[in-house]
Amino acid sequence: MKTQNRSTANKTGGASSRWIRFFSAACLLYSAGALANHPVLVEGERDFDGDGRLGVAEDNDGQDDQIFGTINAALAAANRGVNQNGHVIIVTSGRFLETVAITAANGDVTLQAAPGVEAEIEAVRAGDAAGNARRQAAPGIIVNAPANRIVTIRNIVSRNWTDGILASGAARVVIDGCRVEHNKNFGIHVTDSVKATIVNSQVVGSGFRVGAGVDNIPAPGVGIGFENMSAGVIASTTVSGSFAAGISNMADKRGVKIYNTAVVFDNSPDFVGVRPPLSSFF
Repeated sequence: MKTQNRSTANKTGGASSRWIRFFSAACLLYSAGALANHPVLVEGERDFDGDGRLGVAEDNDGQDDQIFGTINAALAAANRGVNQNGHVIIVTSGRFLETVAITAANGDVTLQAAPGVEAEIEAVRAGDAAGNARRQAAPGIIVNAPANRIVTIRNIVSRNWTDGILASGAARVVIDGCRVEHNKNFGIHVTDSVKATIVNSQVVGSGFRVGAGVDNIPAPGVGIGFENMSAGVIASTTVSGSFAAGISNMADKRGVKIYNTAVVFDNSPDFVGVRPPLSSFF
C-alpha cells in the first residue's frame, strides 16, 4: 500500500511539474516586454508547486516562478504577475477571501479556473467575524476598465458579497460559465457604459443573504441588473430565486437582449424593463 501511495504521489507531482514547466516556459516567452500578455498561475487551498507556501506566503516567496497565492497579487504584480494585462489561471480548488479588482490598465485580462477546478471568490470564512463583516460589505469581483479592453471571467464562483460581479467603467466584459450566488444587492451588476456578454452561467439567490454583523437589507436584491448607458446579451444562463427582479434593465440605451436559451424563474418579478424570451415562461 505504501508503494502504491508513493507511486500515486509521484504521478501527481509529475503532472504538477509538467504544468509548471509548461507555464514557466510560456511566461519566459512573454517576459521580454512590460506590455506582454503574461500567463500566470494561482494556487487555491492546495500547494500546487510543492514549496509549502499558500496564500500571501506564496505571493512573497521571492521566487520568479509565476505562481501566486492570491488573485490580486497575480493581477497586479509588475515583475511576476500580469500587471493587469494577461491570463490568470487558478490551478487548484479553494476559497479566495479577497475582493478581486480588475482594471485591465495595460491590456486585456482573463481570469479563469482551469477545467475541473472549483475557484470560489468567497466573503465568509468560519471563525472570522470581523473579516466576514468587512468582506460582506464589498463586491466580490470589480471590473473597472477602459473601452479598448476586454475582460473575461470564466468558470469562477462569487458568493456572499454585496455584488457578486460589479462591472463599471467602459469595458467589454465576458462572463462565461460562472456561478454567482447569495449576494445581497446584485448577482451581476452592469453599470456606466459597460458592454457585457453573460453566457453559460447561473445567478442564484440574490438578496436573501443573511450574515452576522452585516446589513442584510437587499438594495435591491436583483439577479442581473443593467444601469446607466450599459448594454448586454444574456444567453444559456439561469437566473432564479432573486428577492427582486431576476433581470432588470434600467439602462438608458435599453440595449439588453435575452436569448431563448436563458431560463429566468422564481424572481419577484422575473423581468423589469426588458422583453423576456418566450422560453422563460413556465
